[in-house]
Amino acid sequence: MPTLASSVQSNTNKPSAKGEMKQSGKEAKNAGKSLGKNVKKGDVAEGGKEFGKHTANSAKHAAKGTAKGTKTAAKKTGNAASTTAKKTGNAAGTAAKKTGNAAKKTGSTVKKSVTP
Repeated sequence: MPTLASSVQSNTNKPSAKGEMKQSGKEAKNAGKSLGKNVKKGDVAEGGKEFGKHTANSAKHAAKGTAKGTKTAAKKTGNAASTTAKKTGNAAGTAAKKTGNAAKKTGSTVKKSVTP
């Protein structure tokens, strides 16, 4: 009987900021576990070495998550600012046109009333 191919794809290529933070927590958990197991066996030096490796990976994932989150927030803030500026600019332009049109009407009305 042939084996079934798994169509489930993991999101390991580009994990999100949330995914990076979760992975950081998992690495921190593994750091404590590996230290405990090795100390229980009486191999304190090996436990310290494994603890350091997992702690480093945890810090790496936390830093990546922070960087990705900050980058996303900056992009969203920039987009919101540019959208607001466009809307404000459009409103200002519309107001200026209306003011100009009103001034023209007023000018033509004054001109008509002054002309005999």
